[in-house]
Amino acid sequence: MVSIKGTNSIFGEVALSGAKNAALPLIVGACLCSEPVTLHNMPVELNDLKVMMSVLRDIGFIIEVNGHSVTVSRSDEIKSEVPDEASKIRYSLLLLPLLITLTGKVSNPLPGGCKLGDRKFDIHLETLRKLGADIVEEEFCIFGHAEKRLTGADLLFHIATTSGSEGAIIAAVLADGKTTVRNANTRPEVIDLIDFLNAMGADITYSTRCIEINGVSSLHGGEYTVLKDSHEAVSYMILATLMRSEIVIKDFDTRFIGEDVALLKAIGADIFEWGGNVYLTAKGKKLKPFSLTTAPYPGINSDMQPLFAALACTVDGESIITDTRFTERFQYVDEFKKFGFDIVNYQNCAIINGGKRINGTDVWATDLRAGAALTFLGVWAQGETRIDNYYQTQRGYVNIIEKLRGLGVEISEI
Repeated sequence: MVSIKGTNSIFGEVALSGAKNAALPLIVGACLCSEPVTLHNMPVELNDLKVMMSVLRDIGFIIEVNGHSVTVSRSDEIKSEVPDEASKIRYSLLLLPLLITLTGKVSNPLPGGCKLGDRKFDIHLETLRKLGADIVEEEFCIFGHAEKRLTGADLLFHIATTSGSEGAIIAAVLADGKTTVRNANTRPEVIDLIDFLNAMGADITYSTRCIEINGVSSLHGGEYTVLKDSHEAVSYMILATLMRSEIVIKDFDTRFIGEDVALLKAIGADIFEWGGNVYLTAKGKKLKPFSLTTAPYPGINSDMQPLFAALACTVDGESIITDTRFTERFQYVDEFKKFGFDIVNYQNCAIINGGKRINGTDVWATDLRAGAALTFLGVWAQGETRIDNYYQTQRGYVNIIEKLRGLGVEISEI
């Protein structure tokens, strides 16, 4: 649990950490390499990455951590049975193609992560089947095996999924022949995985929503730096806008967050880049209500909609938030109402009549991004806000308490 004391403004600089949603597939991809790989700028403080590293060690990989660098290499024996600990994280699904590729079989517990409703993983399983693996899903576990090396195939996803696209890449990079993935999600984290694997000897090309993988016989080792977390950048930019304040995002550019920046500008924030940094100010601004519909990249990601909803709560007028992917993200609506906000949820849409100044209250972090949204509302509210289940928030934001303190927020763990 954390306690937050409301304040009138924030100010300062934020140094971004490595992106969680890039680091997790990258460390799995590194396990495909026949030689050691060192990954830099890894957000090693995040629990999801800690779980993944623990699971990989248990399977038989050698994981060495030195500051924010992680070196990955193989031991003499790689196990095909994944421990139950992997069920804590969604990205454990990437262990399916990894172990089928390296051992020819896998036993993997069903995945965890944020509870966002019907987060199916049928694309992961169908991808492996189409590449030649036999996959059986049981109540608590997924079993798979392949008698021979996986074979490339043409894939057409019914929905543009990030982890599904990454799973297909990991399955196909050492497969025989060519794999084409259509309606892939070619967002920055997926591109980072492609760039990493290509640096290690893969043959992968991509365009918007399409990825082509020509299988290679092996991948070598090397070093690679994980991209910075654009979700973290947008989050703190939303906080500064919500607080009608100023912020500097250090050593970052906006090329991957164009739609987010365009929306923040339309709402009323001033944003510019200079000297390798991003500057945002909403000081003295009269912000406008807005409509937001999430979409696959380059659209605004579903992850960000709870934070934009928090911003809408502080803006006079009616704003509408529509999520085309995860309707269960709107669990945060009931928590927002505890502050006294005028917000209603209809299926995949939230309607917010904002602008009411509110007092702090006790709330529950329903998932990672909802926890960040509640944090920001606690900064804006008058008095004290206490957020329980804060573990969820810390799954995705490195040192969020310390970084908020650096912006002038009075926040402490209870």
